[in-house]
Amino acid sequence: MSIAGDLLTSVTPARLLCRRGTWVLELVKLVPVERNVFQPRVQRLEGAEAVLQHLKRSGDHPGLAAAANQLMRAARTEEERAYDAVDGDWVPGELGPRRDSSRPSAFPPSGAVSNEVADLRAELLVLRASHERLRERVQRLESQFSSGTRGRDVLSVPPTPSFVMPPKGSDLPQASVARTPAVLPSEPAGKRVSGKPSVAPSGLQLPSVAAINESLHALIGDQASVRDKQPVSFEPAALGACWVSVLIDDEGHDVGAIVADRAAAIALGGALMTLPESEMQAQRALATPSEDIVSAMSEVANNLCETINQQPGGLQVRVKPIAPLLPGALDWAAEVTDRALECVLEDSAGRLFLFAR
Repeated sequence: MSIAGDLLTSVTPARLLCRRGTWVLELVKLVPVERNVFQPRVQRLEGAEAVLQHLKRSGDHPGLAAAANQLMRAARTEEERAYDAVDGDWVPGELGPRRDSSRPSAFPPSGAVSNEVADLRAELLVLRASHERLRERVQRLESQFSSGTRGRDVLSVPPTPSFVMPPKGSDLPQASVARTPAVLPSEPAGKRVSGKPSVAPSGLQLPSVAAINESLHALIGDQASVRDKQPVSFEPAALGACWVSVLIDDEGHDVGAIVADRAAAIALGGALMTLPESEMQAQRALATPSEDIVSAMSEVANNLCETINQQPGGLQVRVKPIAPLLPGALDWAAEVTDRALECVLEDSAGRLFLFAR
């Protein structure tokens, strides 16, 4: 069974904590670890203002922001409390177990137990959300088939070949068509319409710059926008540290890539985490961004993958886990400049590349 794209690109509020007047929000997201295998990861936002801003911006759980605001106003400084997110509301829960010096040494440390409980709670929340959303998807698909139409319900993980229609006029199944070499009309380099390259031989269709901006705005707000840069100039040696999310088809073949340089990874990842400007400056001063920043950039790449999958008639793809760009890993990118996008972030805050192989 495929995992819905909104699960892969969303961060789910799981737990709200108050420790000596400091409010902490625990968020759960799915991180790909290998093909069709995803692991829930817990992230934490600290500070009442940052927590409320994130809950209001997400828009998926409007009741949680209002409820959190009321809890924060009513709480006393010395109190320590915990609340679990259940059905759009905060339900009182239990704080993690404290370290007990009288506990026998045969038992695991309390910190390990607390982490395990948090992971189990995160997995349970993700599974509940997955079940509900997949059930809704199945109901919509059944309705479409019963009415004689076959609308495409976009998933970040592509559907099985039995759900993919072959090109009009072809007698071959979709998988065979994708592997069959074809001579497709190509556009001269630099002759793009609204930043939209030609279709790659693999069938991968890159989105327009407008679609990329719409995707970024939906995920992290309008403070992150890009503009098209022509001609495409991809020189990893000159760019410095970069991170790549390789796009693969249903057979596991590399068909494209999303690349972010260091500045873009910090700008987009930091915006997704709603980091204050002081923290963003601290990240820019580091030789390598933090693991949380890179992980947030991976979520941005997942969201861009969903935008790619929404292109009419395009190949359905998914992304491999984000990784540092190693020398020689994308040598083929120099040969597909007519099927590439180079996007510059506002205020020269880095560059983002999309390639169709």
